[in-house]
Amino acid sequence: MAQSGIGLDERSELLYRRLLRRANWQTQELVEVMKWPSSEVVRAMDTLRAEGLAAVSADDPTAFRAVEPCIALPALLARAMHEGHSPQPRPVEIDRFIALHERAVERIEESAGSGGYRHDASTVIERMVAKAERDVVFLVPRYLEGDFAFSRPIVDMALRRGTRLRAVWASSVFHAHPAMVHAQWLAQQDVQPRMADSVPVCAMIMDGAVAVVIDDAREPRVVRSAAELDSLCALAERFWERGAAVRQLRRTPGTPTARRPRTEIVLRLLAEGLTDDAIARRLGCSVRTVRNDVAAAMVALDARSRFQAGARAMQVGLI
Repeated sequence: MAQSGIGLDERSELLYRRLLRRANWQTQELVEVMKWPSSEVVRAMDTLRAEGLAAVSADDPTAFRAVEPCIALPALLARAMHEGHSPQPRPVEIDRFIALHERAVERIEESAGSGGYRHDASTVIERMVAKAERDVVFLVPRYLEGDFAFSRPIVDMALRRGTRLRAVWASSVFHAHPAMVHAQWLAQQDVQPRMADSVPVCAMIMDGAVAVVIDDAREPRVVRSAAELDSLCALAERFWERGAAVRQLRRTPGTPTARRPRTEIVLRLLAEGLTDDAIARRLGCSVRTVRNDVAAAMVALDARSRFQAGARAMQVGLI
């Protein structure tokens, strides 16, 4: 089936665009609005979920939601580059899609106020994590399917950008099998969550500069005041320092963690201005290997120079 410029078949992209229009959708609602047979809606939804562009809603486990383009589309491109898919998503089209979406959101926010765009907790946090530069901390008091704390796209975005990721889960969270599966995956990425008897607040703290607190009604509240931020940061640090490692997540000695794709690391170092020789020394590989990775990245990113490859990787959110 023919792919669009962002790497999806036409039906899946149409459905993704529709999902972005509001917070949650039931399958039957999508059947009615898209005017497709239910089998086609289910097939396109399965594609979006498999590609990390849609997920079960944490607010309604019978409904689905779109993962924000600033999180989902760079991950789609990164996976296609790593796995050598052909044809690959076009970075220029991904950048255009994200930019148009962001402008549309701004217009909705300006015209409708705080109730205009999707304001579910996961959407708010996805849009903020995409801007993280240094550190993201999750405080997780309970397990909810589809919740931001169990989102692989969010984790993948943070790791691609070299952001430090930490999470403290209440002990009861580990009793849920899907949560334990996610914890095992986090451990493979070397960012295993720590455990506390209980966690008093559901929150995400980004770079110590902004936080999102989710109340019992699943309403997100963005925190920017210095006093409340200081209190949340102190709470997070205290729980992190006192949090216990989970025995089942400990790796067998000698077992390596999952490594980030080398091309991804090369692009990040390129963007930092390192030469091929310096990158090779940093990674412990040959200069020829680095140059091959740079050449492959230039092709995948439609770049005419190594500088443009690094810049474009940053522009589309790959790094």
